[in-house]
Amino acid sequence: MTKIRAVNIETGEDLTKDYTLRHRNQDEAYHRKSKDVAEGRNRDFTASTMRNLHEVYSVLTTAQCGYLMLLQCYVSYDGGVLSNPDKSPMTKAHMKGVLQLDKKPRTFYDFYNACVANGIIIEDQNAGTYAVNERYHFRGAFDNQFVVKSYTAKIKRVYREVKAADIGLIYRMLPFVHMETNALCDNPFEKNPKAISWFNRKELAEAIGVNPDTLGRRLPGMKFDGEYVVARIKVGNEPDRYTFNPSVFYRQNKAPDNTLQAMFNVKNRK
Repeated sequence: MTKIRAVNIETGEDLTKDYTLRHRNQDEAYHRKSKDVAEGRNRDFTASTMRNLHEVYSVLTTAQCGYLMLLQCYVSYDGGVLSNPDKSPMTKAHMKGVLQLDKKPRTFYDFYNACVANGIIIEDQNAGTYAVNERYHFRGAFDNQFVVKSYTAKIKRVYREVKAADIGLIYRMLPFVHMETNALCDNPFEKNPKAISWFNRKELAEAIGVNPDTLGRRLPGMKFDGEYVVARIKVGNEPDRYTFNPSVFYRQNKAPDNTLQAMFNVKNRK
């Protein structure tokens, strides 16, 4: 194995002990992360396994899906164990606190018991820990195309601003996010852009198990951290189509294309 050293080319002095050597790719990654921090973007995310989420929302109410969406922001790299910001394991009391259900214990336990009964949350009585089943949500690297990323900082902030049922609506949409376009569609793994089967409002409502009028009322004004979550696209006289904001939910490891970013660049005009 070749050992890389830092050497003064004029004197031949070995300066390795005084310098840290990094590959150029590491520098680029560091600068990208620094830019995100400087611009106020926290890129920390959790991953959701798209093909399994129907198992969750088939047994949880829409509001309970919203509770789970927030709770999964607290999963650790250690087997999905729920952890506080100080890295200590979450207790049920901590969960109630972050879900703002301290004064609604029955609501919390209805949610918690449904999750435990269906293997969504796993309780380790010996260790005194609680974990979100990694079959559904996890944190860490992945090479699986059937995964959608959720940016945790935005979800944590928005939980203070909108109803859990609204976040639950979004949760139910995660299995239908298209890889290249962030479109909400019936075939999210389709590679040919001309073959994408976009949902209209009725089809999207049927897919996620809610009333079309509910989507009509809630989606247009739904924002996460000041940004619209879903764009409605109108093409001629065709029904509306929908696409997710990539700064909230996204599937790729590269930056969204300029068109997708511009679509959500909406500012108030005076």
